[in-house]
Amino acid sequence: MGRPLIALDALVLRPRLTGVSRAILDWTAALAEADRGCDFAVLCAYPELLGHLAERPGWRLVPCPGARGGIARKAIFTQTALPGLLRRLPADLLHCFGFIVPLCAPCPTVATVFDLGFRLFPSTIERPRRLYYRCLVPRSLRSAAAIVCCSDATAADVKAWLPELAARVHVTPLGVPTWVNARTRGLREAGDAAPFLFVGTLEPRKNLERLLRAYQALRRQRRQENLPCPPLVLVGGRGWQDGPLRRVLAPLVAEGSVVAMDYCSDDELWRQYGLARALLAPSLMEGFGLPILEAMAAGLPVMTGNRGAMAEVAGDAALLVDPLDEESLRHGMQRLLDEPALGRELAARGRDNLRRWTWRRTASTTCEVYRNLLGHSAESSPARGGKG
Repeated sequence: MGRPLIALDALVLRPRLTGVSRAILDWTAALAEADRGCDFAVLCAYPELLGHLAERPGWRLVPCPGARGGIARKAIFTQTALPGLLRRLPADLLHCFGFIVPLCAPCPTVATVFDLGFRLFPSTIERPRRLYYRCLVPRSLRSAAAIVCCSDATAADVKAWLPELAARVHVTPLGVPTWVNARTRGLREAGDAAPFLFVGTLEPRKNLERLLRAYQALRRQRRQENLPCPPLVLVGGRGWQDGPLRRVLAPLVAEGSVVAMDYCSDDELWRQYGLARALLAPSLMEGFGLPILEAMAAGLPVMTGNRGAMAEVAGDAALLVDPLDEESLRHGMQRLLDEPALGRELAARGRDNLRRWTWRRTASTTCEVYRNLLGHSAESSPARGGKG
């Protein structure tokens, strides 16, 4: 009997790497580090991003240029072209790195749920995408043989929403982003001018309007007390519906208290981590929170929300605040300014916290899901070269 072929749907991977794209790169690389007793075909719109997999025994890339473009093209490709492609491979199992699977797939499917922001915070998602998700996600998850979530918090959200699917839900926690591994890191004293740092797409779910109002209140307070207040640096590309945010942001940028950078290269992003005094991660919801771990790898203290995956990933290594309360956000920033010992303690805990999150565990828990669905211990199968 031949080795099973697992198709990995990495069609959401795009050249401008954000959280989900970085996760897909590290996730697939971790799966390829050892023989899993299966062969893998990675379906990708931009195969040049996955060239490191092409030479791995048992791995091959399947370019899918028809999936390039916006959400509409990806949706059409998934429901019309993907089932036929799976038959031609032929695939024994499909793992989609997204929660939309082909409803007429010829093999069992695994759906990945990074978060349920479209449902829990619908106003933070653009309307066409929100309607598409509302229509297809429940049907997709019900048709999937297994659902993998990247945090316990997201798994709990899925189970609360669709309790009849609870037995199919599995947690496959992510790891520390590998792009930081070879970087110089270390704790350093933050001078008065060292800025606060935010990393992420500038979009409603990141809660930036509330953070900026809290930051304005902090600046007013510090001015009244004749104390310095560091600038705030925002690193991330523009997102949708950022008009209200831009109106709050404009005067702060004009006066020089806020620096709004665009999407950065890895080198520039790491430089910003090195210049900062703390990472502020006040999102309303995240499926995991990779910037939290990036900042901890850089030796930065972190302030983040006291709920969901952010609190789960940060553990006891971050200053937890209520992301819906501007006073809580302001007070958290004030503590990071006035309590240097707290910053040192959080940075030290952060380095310890990194050990909890490994891609080896991600790969292991993912393969356990595959084995259960394939009905045998895949990793015990004899190794052989790749298909095709």
